[in-house]
Amino acid sequence: MYLTQEQLEQVEEMAYRCFAPFLIAINLELDELKFIENIFIEGTDIRKSYYKGLIRQQMEIRDALIKAAHNGSNPSQEQLMKIMENLKPFI
Repeated sequence: MYLTQEQLEQVEEMAYRCFAPFLIAINLELDELKFIENIFIEGTDIRKSYYKGLIRQQMEIRDALIKAAHNGSNPSQEQLMKIMENLKPFI
């Protein structure tokens, strides 16, 4: 499935705003199943754009979480510890 650069940017922005893939496809008037399939195919531009948006959002959330944890928020500290525990297999 080919998307223009503008469409790929829209995919990234909608993923950043946490829209489900099928809603992104509907908004861009694309075949929903083909669009979702492309998200699961490594190396596709659609997959890259979708995950760039999601990761960018997660980075902002984690930045806020880390800041809150450093400022003494117990719930944020607990959440950060859970995230770090999940990373243990990769360290």
